[in-house]
Amino acid sequence: MSKIFGQELLLDAYNCRGNINNKDFIQLFIDELVLKLGIKKKGKTIFEYFEYTDYNVERDIVGYSVVQIISLSNITLHINEISKSIYLNFFTCGNLDPELVVDIFKKYFDPLHFRVSIVERDAKMCIMMQMEQDN
Repeated sequence: MSKIFGQELLLDAYNCRGNINNKDFIQLFIDELVLKLGIKKKGKTIFEYFEYTDYNVERDIVGYSVVQIISLSNITLHINEISKSIYLNFFTCGNLDPELVVDIFKKYFDPLHFRVSIVERDAKMCIMMQMEQDN
């Protein structure tokens, strides 16, 4: 059996007690994650802030969306200031160390509650699944 293309770590965190609304603090998290995992950033970290409007408050989407392209894929964060929740996606076609990613996340954002899922990604599996269905 061939090796999968990549893995994606999905982390949902609620009631984070870290400094979730500080762009410099979030950048430190990204920088440490990249350093400790031995990966390279491609370009600058992209920050987009969703401000306090009636629409954003009602939907709990006030806060940063952050994207960091890395040599082997990407890291994204969606941070909701009102509920103090964070959604992290870390996708790589390199080696993934889930425990290290979670430890660094907890160090910075100190969530009271979180859950982690790992998804194996491989588009070639679509062909194999279709072949199995056709038989």
